[in-house]
Amino acid sequence: MKQEQKRLLGMRLKLARVAVRQSQGHVAEVLGVTRQSVSAWETGASCPSATQLAELSALYCTCAHSLLFGESFRPLSISALVPRGVRV
Repeated sequence: MKQEQKRLLGMRLKLARVAVRQSQGHVAEVLGVTRQSVSAWETGASCPSATQLAELSALYCTCAHSLLFGESFRPLSISALVPRGVRV
């Protein structure tokens, strides 16, 4: 992951945590990591694992997609991907 992507993910993680009024210490305790790990995620110094990201999204009541990309998940329509005239 590029540094700018890490920074943006970190910013979204912090905003989501603050929105649900959780401390870094509480998040760390729930996930079984150190408070310093949570801080590193929020500053973009490191990234949570996929499992940790799923746990964070559940804890913050949001989807992992919005944490990663900054927008809610929108399912794609298969017909939008298939050229016109081709039957699916």
